[in-house]
Amino acid sequence: MKPEFTADGIEVQTYEEIYEELSEGYKAIYGLDINLDVDSPDGQRVGIEAQARLDFQSFSLALYNQLDPDFSFGQSLDRMVKFSGITRTPSKKSTVSVTIVTDRNITLESGYTIEDTLNQNWVTTSEKSLTTGSNTVSMSSELSGAYEALSGTITNPITIILGVISTTNASDATVGDDEETDEELRIRRNKSLVVPQTSTVGGMFSALANLQDVSDLIIYENDQDTIDSVRNIDPHTIWAIIEGGTDDGIAQIIAETKTGGTGLKGSETGSYIEELEKPDGSSFYITHTAKFDRPTSIPLYISVTVTRKDATIETDLQAIKDNLVALKYTIAETVQASSLYTTVLEAGTTFVVTDLEISLDDITYTDGQEAPDYDEKFLIVEADITVTEII
Repeated sequence: MKPEFTADGIEVQTYEEIYEELSEGYKAIYGLDINLDVDSPDGQRVGIEAQARLDFQSFSLALYNQLDPDFSFGQSLDRMVKFSGITRTPSKKSTVSVTIVTDRNITLESGYTIEDTLNQNWVTTSEKSLTTGSNTVSMSSELSGAYEALSGTITNPITIILGVISTTNASDATVGDDEETDEELRIRRNKSLVVPQTSTVGGMFSALANLQDVSDLIIYENDQDTIDSVRNIDPHTIWAIIEGGTDDGIAQIIAETKTGGTGLKGSETGSYIEELEKPDGSSFYITHTAKFDRPTSIPLYISVTVTRKDATIETDLQAIKDNLVALKYTIAETVQASSLYTTVLEAGTTFVVTDLEISLDDITYTDGQEAPDYDEKFLIVEADITVTEII
């Protein structure tokens, strides 16, 4: 087989095929009695040339694959996704507020460093002037990425400055983001290509769903001439509830996808400045302000009874609670109490589950269903779960 481009892509030779082709060529030139044993000089020469050809063909195959976003990686993938109008999300540093106590007025230079108990460095990004006493200073992780620091762990100054008595962080650090991986970028690119433009609202939904860091959303539309009294939406108005994403990023999508004259409902606002070019080449700017809402998380209370099948075998009550806490619900999603039995039973086979009920207020329980409001989503926390064990 010769290396070639086909309808199915590029085909390359194996090492054995290349070696055999070279061997036949040498025999045609020097005769069939040429010694091409692997330990002979000519045999070693054929081996070296075969490996060089294989390396070249392998490189060509890798280069060919870089033209496909599903197989490319690194900088090649960065270039390919530009054709889809997206770029790799860069890493973001973690941030934290550190309390620094001094016995005099001092100045911290940019790059002042404190180490936490995990040997991670936290630095100032600009010069800070401190007065005698307690000062709160914003610091960031030395490196970009998802670095964590629990409260009370940033206590070891690496940069020694006379006058600093103590350092600590009263609250946990705000964790940054790692750079988007190749696999995450491929997934986001593929999602960006699947935008069902079946309607204005559908196009808006798809565009918002593809926005970086958006984890959940729902859009309601009142296309009537009268108010939607059930959801309290004015006539010809769109109400978007979005979890994640930046305010201005959301505003840009809404401004670009909604039709002119359509009203927007929401207590959150974002701005998008659209730049257009005038006939004379100068710029003309249009400022768009978009309204929307963020979802409100509300507690879902759970009460359940478990009975041991064998009185001597303890029930893993913590596993039951962990399984329930791990459940995630979307905006306005209704919960059936019966659907939680399977989640509880995943914690083991040594018990029987009965009397599983749910509640919105921890007072009135039901074995039926509970529904959040249109802009709410259920959140289960361990403190809201009551597990009664019968031995």
